[in-house]
Amino acid sequence: MDRPAMASVFRMRNAPATVSGIRSLGQGQADPVFRPRSLGEAIQIVASAYPHYDISAAVIAYGDPSTPRLGSLEAKMLWREYGERWREA
Repeated sequence: MDRPAMASVFRMRNAPATVSGIRSLGQGQADPVFRPRSLGEAIQIVASAYPHYDISAAVIAYGDPSTPRLGSLEAKMLWREYGERWREA
């Protein structure tokens, strides 16, 4: 993901988003279920879930259906670039 694409995602940080695909690593533990939240919160969840959860199949959906979904690698990259600013209004 290049810097202009990251900046575009950052501008949408308050858009509604859903997180799916995060898996529990514990035996007999249920996979977490996340309520819809802002894109900034969703990125923080995915970026901070590792190493406690398997995030290899994590997906963040936001915007209209044609907007590309974000995976765990993009979420970690975006978190490294913008950090706590994802949570700012």
